[in-house]
Amino acid sequence: MRVLVTGAGGFLGEAAVRACARAGHEVRGLVRLPAQSARVRDAGGIAVVGSVLEPTTLGAAVDGCDAVVHLAQARGAAPELARAVRVDGAGNLLAAIRRSGARRFIIGSGYWVYRDNPGLLTEDSPLEPLGISAINFETERVVRAAEQRGEVDAIVVRPGMVYGDGSWFREMVEELRAGTYRYVGEGTNRLSPVALDDTGEAFRRILDGGRPRTTYLVVDDAPVPTRDFARFVARELQVPEPSGLPRAEAEHLWGADLARLNAADRGASNARLRSLGWVPCYPTYRDGVPRVVRAMQGDPK
Repeated sequence: MRVLVTGAGGFLGEAAVRACARAGHEVRGLVRLPAQSARVRDAGGIAVVGSVLEPTTLGAAVDGCDAVVHLAQARGAAPELARAVRVDGAGNLLAAIRRSGARRFIIGSGYWVYRDNPGLLTEDSPLEPLGISAINFETERVVRAAEQRGEVDAIVVRPGMVYGDGSWFREMVEELRAGTYRYVGEGTNRLSPVALDDTGEAFRRILDGGRPRTTYLVVDDAPVPTRDFARFVARELQVPEPSGLPRAEAEHLWGADLARLNAADRGASNARLRSLGWVPCYPTYRDGVPRVVRAMQGDPK
């Protein structure tokens, strides 16, 4: 299969390129800057310089492809740009797809679109998109609307807390080292981690065998209280364990939406993804986090 992955020079995009190329697919990786091309080539893909916000660069990128995986994002950017990359970028990709004839469109989203849930989240659990998760959900809706019009076969992928040397996990490590990391309240709310390599392989499995008009959660086998996860990482780093931040103080420092997102209980199920034959190499954070921390400290073992 020939597939285009947007955001291919980024944290998750590179992992998806690597997993799909390893499985024998011809993978084009869309990168905004020429300097990012080496990362795509090292992952086994073919680098294409362009931008989801520049429609004239997308025609050649999509031409001849069977599928598109939209992972481009502007992490840390102003909300207007973050929304444009996800939502307007999806619209520009859909326009290119209509001209090229590609059918399969996989949207990388996130499990933060779900409402706080003391039970076990499944793909059909109630939603409550807030903050950045609202942008992901709007992206999902744009592509689902195109699917309703018969233009694409869409699949939504909602990873949990993807850990690796980058994104939120690198920030967490840096804050733990600096002694500034805090979780909300008692930290008893659960998160659902998943290793970066396992997430890349999940996208590959979904590309190959995922059902159109379907959503897949990507999480490992063991939801964990936020406090326990943070303390485990701190012990691996050999730094003091963090403490909680009162909810009111978290809202004052971070804003109500972000505090609410960080305090939510999100233990999630991977049963639907496992039905595709996906099995995590790192079933729990205890299996995967030590390897990542060692690599971040310069130990390749």
